Amino acid sequence: MDKRLLLTSIFKPCGVDDAYGRKENKAELMHNQLSMHQGIFSPRDRSASISLHILAQNLDHPVTVLDWPTLRRYEEEIRKGYDYIGISFIQPNFVKAKKMVDLAREISPRSRIILGGFGAEIDDIEAITGADFVCRGEGIGFLRKLLGEPEAFEFRHPLLPTTEFLGVMGIPVRFLQAALRPFFPRLKWRNRRAVIVTGVGCAEGCDFCSSGHFFQPRRIVFIDRGEEIFRLMKTYDETYGIRSFLLVGDENVFSDRRRMEELHRALRENGKYYGIHISFSSLNHLAQYDPKFLAEVGLEVVWVGIESKFRPYPKNEGLDIPGLLAEYRRYGIVTVISSILCLDEHNRENIREDIDYHLSLNPVYSQFAHYSPSPGTPLWQRMKAEGRILNSIPLEDRHAFKQIWFKHPHFTPRESEIIQREAYLRDFHELGPSIVRLIRVNFEAYPTLLNSGSELLRQRAGLIRSEAGISRILLRAAELLAPTEKMSRDVRELRRAIERDFGKTSVFEHLAAAAIYPFGKGQEFRTRHWGDAIQPRTVLTEFDGKTLGWPGKKAGDLDARKG
Repeated sequence: MDKRLLLTSIFKPCGVDDAYGRKENKAELMHNQLSMHQGIFSPRDRSASISLHILAQNLDHPVTVLDWPTLRRYEEEIRKGYDYIGISFIQPNFVKAKKMVDLAREISPRSRIILGGFGAEIDDIEAITGADFVCRGEGIGFLRKLLGEPEAFEFRHPLLPTTEFLGVMGIPVRFLQAALRPFFPRLKWRNRRAVIVTGVGCAEGCDFCSSGHFFQPRRIVFIDRGEEIFRLMKTYDETYGIRSFLLVGDENVFSDRRRMEELHRALRENGKYYGIHISFSSLNHLAQYDPKFLAEVGLEVVWVGIESKFRPYPKNEGLDIPGLLAEYRRYGIVTVISSILCLDEHNRENIREDIDYHLSLNPVYSQFAHYSPSPGTPLWQRMKAEGRILNSIPLEDRHAFKQIWFKHPHFTPRESEIIQREAYLRDFHELGPSIVRLIRVNFEAYPTLLNSGSELLRQRAGLIRSEAGISRILLRAAELLAPTEKMSRDVRELRRAIERDFGKTSVFEHLAAAAIYPFGKGQEFRTRHWGDAIQPRTVLTEFDGKTLGWPGKKAGDLDARKG
């Protein structure tokens, strides 16, 4: 008889101060990490728990995936008496995970409980929570063994429109879509991007990296052929009209040159341009490719870890980092640059040198993450042995985007919080809103792409030209909503430069920008009085253990107000 398995994320609300969490723990990547302190200019999004869907798709037993339930909705689901209940969580959500384990013990005592995700590395997690099993590392093999399934399997990627763009500057994207959908049915998916997970882990071995050391540290490859990546992209295109993707999980997807060359060949032979909206890569692996090749593969946004001038990690040694990033920018490849604050080498003077260096690289998005001794990493083991972990700071506050939680020779936790806020505010006020920077890079790259002699890059240039009207509207709205005259002036200069090449801002575009203004001001008012947390959507999906693709059976989007 098939065993019934429930896989669930932690419960919401997220991003609020309550008995279970903190306001800093929002379920968003852009707003919570890459455009922090940009206010209404921060792009807003929400995502499904892709890792749970990948696990479910690669098991031969029936699996139910519960994305972002309320506590009441979770209680309702576990009353069905599953054989196994798997809970995925990270360290700051420990209290939520513990509550979910306690409820499962009370409501469904016959269920066996599994904990997974980076939170599973917390010391003595089995004893603290009373879980029956803890999955540390790759989860498909762990669950197949637990369920008595054959060790060998053919990887199946779920077909899931994962990331939903909700808007920027208060623009009500979902309302506009709903209003226009009767006239344009395929518009339903136009604000979606899809995650493709070609593997997990990283072999670079940086001492702070949870995603590397969770897998000991190594890369585990799920999709090893470029043709397979292309077929998956094409299927998304044909099924949903989605042509923009996030390649995540594998922290160095560009380290496999053969796979990238196969993807490049498939794209060229089929004449298809698909955008890779975000991918991770250390610069040492990215530097082996010509920038034109990377642009033809579709790389539009790449996330690179610069870390610090004062601790050169091997992945950055000997590289002309400013020169590489400038070349990528010329081909319309924008960068997410990640720097580390409060390394042991940092003091009150030189930490700002690192911030200055980061800003000099002119990234489109920035991450200023605190040095974070997360359980399971060499950094955790070292600081624990040195007695430097501040156990007075609860697990809910142990993440990279508030304050340090270890004894530093020069900074207190409160001082680290001030420095991080200063870094993000400088990024915003000195470089401007990320949405404006993105538009600038695209239009500056347009001549290079158009005259490249590459059909794929001409397609990318055509996309940029086709978005000129939307870009003018967004820039005009940004002029009106900018918090300072300098920022407004800089945005206006960019809009006028675009007008010289792509035509004047029309009367309609001016009116559309004026219409955005009250939405932006309304968002500022709501944030000031009620906070800016956006709750992820609760979705229940059934997998039958046989069906390829996604979904097997979708129970539907469950309104958060109904639980």
